[in-house]
Amino acid sequence: MAPPTNGKYLFLVSAPENSEREIAVEVTRKVVLQITIRTRGRIQLQGSFWIYACERHLANYLEERNGYPPGDKLWIEELDPEDCILALRWETT
Repeated sequence: MAPPTNGKYLFLVSAPENSEREIAVEVTRKVVLQITIRTRGRIQLQGSFWIYACERHLANYLEERNGYPPGDKLWIEELDPEDCILALRWETT
């Protein structure tokens, strides 16, 4: 299955009590544009960098808040410096 081209990534999250939920993590256009400019178009929206970034943001959210995001949706509206540095070093896929 090909990665999505709309910036929305779905993850299946398992809770300790053996329940599972599908969580949507979506990258805003502003963030995509920011990385596109910084990497001179090398990182595409359907690339592995975004899968990694969305997974990391979701994991951080779950750990920090000890619960699921409201409506099972999480928006990435800004990247932290670690994301930006990683994007510059990321190999294209």
